[in-house]
Parts: sequence; structure tokens; C-alpha cells
Amino acid sequence: MSIEAPPETRIKCVIPRNGTIMFVAKAVCLFMAAFVALAPPMVTAQEPASNASNVDSTLPQAPAAAKTNESAEIAQKLANPLAAMISIPIQSWFDFNLGANKDGFRYTMEAQPVYSLRISKEWNLLSRTTIPVVYQQNVYGRTTQTGLSDSTESLFLSPVHTKSFIWGAGPIFLVPTGTNGLLSTRKFSVGPTAIVLEHKGHTNIGLLASQVWSVAGSDSHPDVSQTYAQPFLAYTTKKAWTYAMTSYDTYNWEVGRWTAIVNPIRVSKLVKLGQQKLSVGGALRCTVTSPQYQPKGCGLEFTVTPVYPARR
Repeated sequence: MSIEAPPETRIKCVIPRNGTIMFVAKAVCLFMAAFVALAPPMVTAQEPASNASNVDSTLPQAPAAAKTNESAEIAQKLANPLAAMISIPIQSWFDFNLGANKDGFRYTMEAQPVYSLRISKEWNLLSRTTIPVVYQQNVYGRTTQTGLSDSTESLFLSPVHTKSFIWGAGPIFLVPTGTNGLLSTRKFSVGPTAIVLEHKGHTNIGLLASQVWSVAGSDSHPDVSQTYAQPFLAYTTKKAWTYAMTSYDTYNWEVGRWTAIVNPIRVSKLVKLGQQKLSVGGALRCTVTSPQYQPKGCGLEFTVTPVYPARR
């Protein structure tokens, strides 16, 4: 399961009626470059080649169940935002019915590198970054915006030795990396963030929450004071299928408005492409409430998440 950044801080891209293929191609190239730049050096290392070819074919082979159990374990770790692993979720959202005339589109692509590091015998430090790229059409009149939106960096200090109850807490930073004034708060903001999680068997249930306040930035843009909450429930099967429910809820204290987006069901599967393990999933995303001109009704969400072993 992936953690989504608050709507005001994530990348938002709208697919234009013309030039769609060109835009998507450029976006894919951009994210491949980001993938190479952001992945730690260890992720490029391949697993040792199998020695199966050097073993007598009459010897018994490792049971397929072992591979299935390994995949299920990794899939379950992905449902735990504080798991000791490295992953790079690349998420896509398709939102409709935006703007005054309800004919706007938004396509959102966001990379969320997650890096876990054991800093002592007792503590893990987990870094979660959101890197948004935006293209939107007919959201603000008959105009189009494209470029980066604001990025976030969250740090979670979490105990190594836990049983069923898992927690992590630390600071969150909102960085005004947006390349367009309509895609950025133009404010540098900071605040606290925390995750609490209950793990039982194949199930993870928890809550991610944060609060940010602007501390510097452009005087021409309003101050930032917003609370974000993301409750989630995920169940992983022995065959590495994960079924999850979640919602993304943001309250803007400056204007007194809620934005609530619900994933009634998200389905993902851990697969192997060559030596690379990755999770592939999709979901329906439905807007329960949102400010004027923002998404209404339901859209689509897709996620591809390469995973790697954590550095010790």
C-alpha cells in the first residue's frame, strides 16, 4: 500500500485532448530519469545467478510454495508504511469533472521514494519523499498548466523491536518546488507527522496523519495551515494479492474546507519481472467532498512499485 501526499502538495497532470501520447512519453522519460537518480546504488545490483544449471536435474528442486511465501511476505511489507525496505511507488491518478464547467481533466503522476535505514540497534529511520509532476487542463478557466508541483519530505523514527503495534513519528517538510503559481503554494511549510499501525496475521490497519504550517515564502500566496489524515486497511493473501481500503482527507484551516477522496477498494499483486520484484495495482478513487472547481465523482488510480532489500 502506498501513502499519498495531500492534494495540495502532490503532482497533478491533466491529459490534454491533443498531444496526449507526446506528453505521456515525456512524463515516462522524466520518471525513468528520476528513478535512476533517486534509487540508492544498491538497487542496481542483480541477484546472484542461479546455480540450477550446474545441479543434477534429478535432484529435488525448491518447492514453489517457498517463492509464494516470500512474495506474500514482501507484499505484506508493502502494506506497512514503516516496513524496513526500499521502494519507489510511481502512482498515476485520473480525475474528471474539474473546473467551473466540470469539463476539466487532471492526470497525476507522482514518484514516492521510500528509504529505510537502521540507525541503531533500537531505531529505524524511514524517509518518504513525494516528487510531483503536473499537467492539468480547464481547471482554471480555459487554461493549461504543466510542470512540477510542491514536494514533501517526511522522516519517521520507528522502534526496531515491535510486535503487533507499530508506530513512527517525525517532521514533515513541504518544499515549494512548483514551477507554476497555480501548481504551488509558494510557501515553505513544516510540521509533525506520525503513523500508527496494528499488524495481525495477514491484516494491517492504521493511520497516517500530519499537520503543516507555512513559515516562509511568497507574500502573494495565502498562508498554509492544513491537516492531513489517511486511514487504511489492507489484507494480503498467501498468493501475494493485497486488497486495501483507504481515504485521503485534508482540512485547510485557512479557508475551512475539507477535501476527502476514498478508495473503496484497491487491488495489487506482487510480481517478478526478470530479477526485479514489483507490485502492480489499481483502484477506483471517489471524491466525497472537495472545494469548488476540484474533482467530483470518481476517477482511476494505478500504481507500480519496484521493491528492493533495505540497507543494514
